[in-house]
Amino acid sequence: MGKPKHDRGLGDTEAQAILSNVRTSPRKLNLVAAMIRNLPAQRAIATLTFSKRRIAHQVRKTLESAIANAENNHQLDVDKLVVSRAEVGRSIVMRRFHARGRGRSARIEKWFSHMKIVVAERDQVDDDAERVVRPARPSRTPTTPAADHVTTGAMSSVPNTEGTEAEAAEQAMSADQTAVSNAEAAGQAPHEHVAVAEQTDDHAHTDATLSVPQSEGTEAEAAQQSMSDDQARRDDQRAADEHKTPPDPSGQGGA
Repeated sequence: MGKPKHDRGLGDTEAQAILSNVRTSPRKLNLVAAMIRNLPAQRAIATLTFSKRRIAHQVRKTLESAIANAENNHQLDVDKLVVSRAEVGRSIVMRRFHARGRGRSARIEKWFSHMKIVVAERDQVDDDAERVVRPARPSRTPTTPAADHVTTGAMSSVPNTEGTEAEAAEQAMSADQTAVSNAEAAGQAPHEHVAVAEQTDDHAHTDATLSVPQSEGTEAEAAQQSMSDDQARRDDQRAADEHKTPPDPSGQGGA
């Protein structure tokens, strides 16, 4: 009486091949297995063919065996096969020794490994290795304009445009500068701007020039005009005094 038949552990659309006692360490073999995981079968074969690792040749033969099992034993479509799993395990370790200096010896470990490759038939092949996933660029979302705009008599309103926080701050600063200029300018008509480069106490020693309309002036010009009027009146009074009759030097007035 024989043993009962072992149940198949794979799905109906899967096939496998096992590589036993291959002469390499599990760490090195896992590096090769990571190269072919989730790749289409034909691309995995091409990757292993041009790999520079020594063990890649045996892994390629194991993958070809898995593809042959899927085609011949389970009638799967070869063009739709994908390497679904590539598992690596540890096998025996042979320990050897070699001589060292001063009569000592050192141990040599020769690792062996197992590998199981499972291929599966999929309708849509997902080539994760070729697909380059790039992060989506953050779209520039329009920001709401500032709620409070400084509006002066000189029509210095900030334009209601879409921009970043830096642009909004710059617009607010320009609006504040315009408000200060309009507050310092006296008697200025609407719809006229006064450009002040830098305000100092002594305007005579500054390089900034005031672009004031010719029609109306500032308080400084009005004060200068009043001073010139006072000077003109004093000059007229002095001229009138000079034209008067000089006094008699003898001190006797005429009859």
